[in-house]
Amino acid sequence: MPYQIDIAGHSAASPTTPLATGVGCKTNRCLSGLSPHAFSLLKSFLTEVVLREGTILWDSNKVSSDVYFPVSGLVSIVLDASDGVSVEVGSICSQAAVGALFEPDQRDFSTQGVVQFGGHFLRMPGPQLLLAAKENSEIQSLVTYCRDWILMQAQQTAACNAAHTADRRFCRWLFQACERMDSDTLCLTQEMIASLLAIRRTTVTLIAQKLQVEGLIQYRRGKITVLDRVRLRAAACECCNSLARQHWPSTRLLALKAPKSRVQS
Repeated sequence: MPYQIDIAGHSAASPTTPLATGVGCKTNRCLSGLSPHAFSLLKSFLTEVVLREGTILWDSNKVSSDVYFPVSGLVSIVLDASDGVSVEVGSICSQAAVGALFEPDQRDFSTQGVVQFGGHFLRMPGPQLLLAAKENSEIQSLVTYCRDWILMQAQQTAACNAAHTADRRFCRWLFQACERMDSDTLCLTQEMIASLLAIRRTTVTLIAQKLQVEGLIQYRRGKITVLDRVRLRAAACECCNSLARQHWPSTRLLALKAPKSRVQS
């Protein structure tokens, strides 16, 4: 399907509605981790939007000025190499935010943001988020943690692609996608996985067949169901540890709110 564009001006394919009650925001884990006061500084700028699979949020030619808080979708951050090969260097689900999180002079124009799993998102102007971050420490932490998460994934993915075999990278990506989407069933084509991992489609086919024979997954008609997430995690590379749940921005925000234990004298 042709990609839809959801950059400055927004497309008709991405209908928006004002945030009426704020209930939807609670399903983005970062926003739900804010105190009522901090959230009130953002609420009036948030709109709900449904984005289809394949929607481009930004690329090197058209840079988005918005920040997206996924509710039920997934955004891939894709780097296009000079030889025409593209590879995913990060993914953002409801545990974080993505888009115009950096100041204009700090933004990376070499990547593309693509909605890999369509769903509901919350969108707000990036300048308003950065302004609120200067006024509120909780929002500043949210922005900082989301920036850190993007950079951490890019660094870890670069090391993973250089050091680990295709089958272990496949298992790592699939395990992380299930964990972040909170689902053991994902609508995925072999072409999509091959593109994101920068490996051949035939290689993906062989890996998927092997995992299916071993009882780890079931693959049919563009849908992968993970049958044993524990064994899938064991088959993945150790990069899962570096990108585990405790590093998610939402987890780090909740840790700020947790009561500090008293030091025993």
